[in-house]
Amino acid sequence: MSTLTESKKQEYTAEQAEAIKNLPARLDIRVDWAFKHFFAKKEHLIKIIRDLLDMDIEVIEYEPNGLDVATDQDKKSVFDVICKNTQTGERFVLEMQTTYESDMNDRLYYYGGSLIHNQVSSGDKTYNVKSVLILCIASYKVPHKEPVPTGKVFFKYQMRERETHEVFDGDKLGICFLELNRFDDYLDKDSDLKRQWCWIFNNLSNFVERPANLDPSFDDVIKDAGTHRLSMEEKIKYMEALHLNERERQVIHEGGYIIGKQDGLEEGRAEGRAEGRAEVAKNLMAMGIPAETVAKATGLSPEAVRAL
Repeated sequence: MSTLTESKKQEYTAEQAEAIKNLPARLDIRVDWAFKHFFAKKEHLIKIIRDLLDMDIEVIEYEPNGLDVATDQDKKSVFDVICKNTQTGERFVLEMQTTYESDMNDRLYYYGGSLIHNQVSSGDKTYNVKSVLILCIASYKVPHKEPVPTGKVFFKYQMRERETHEVFDGDKLGICFLELNRFDDYLDKDSDLKRQWCWIFNNLSNFVERPANLDPSFDDVIKDAGTHRLSMEEKIKYMEALHLNERERQVIHEGGYIIGKQDGLEEGRAEGRAEGRAEVAKNLMAMGIPAETVAKATGLSPEAVRAL
């Protein structure tokens, strides 16, 4: 993590300093920076994997979040969080998705397929493929072809035989969604850990009273989400990420994307997207956010951002 110089810190306005001072007591872990920061702690990553997948996992190690590519033509992708079960070799990818994108399912297939492909090299005489599980935390309702049972928030997809429903070869590729918007924000004594994670994602940053039915295993989650634990540099990065999320929502409302019928958000025309990104970039630059951060957030090149 790069260190801000004193001159860079002085660029922030009094308004921004006040915003940092008045940060909520706890992180909103749906925000990109906070999500990666929070799940950089192994205890929390192990807990959410165990709770969502009902797996007895004890030890993990983090892996580089960039996807290896074979040629320059291959798509380069970056995961939010990726780790490996050191006991079994299974890999887990944890992704936070705050807005619906029409190619999301294809992206998750690409992630999983690439991680499986990279396990075998050209000189290997046998194939030895370990499981890959993609966990997507979605702040929206994922479109489904069949009616969704009331109260269902977690969905796991795997390869099965159509008639017998036999899982193919130990479930080597699984794609899962925890759909936060399908949770009614109420916990009763029968709420499982999946629903409790929904409550955490939706309410961690702003709850007043801890629900009586929240499992004690979430005590450390709540404690470690305290913004008072952040350094000044981390607070600045979190504040920048909060502003990016606000601008993203504003762009959607202003027409950067077109609202679809029942399929959620669909991408608008290329010209509209370019104009929307440029407008976002201008506003972020006016707030004093570094050009490199703006480029990463908007998808524009650093040169194009500086030209603005």
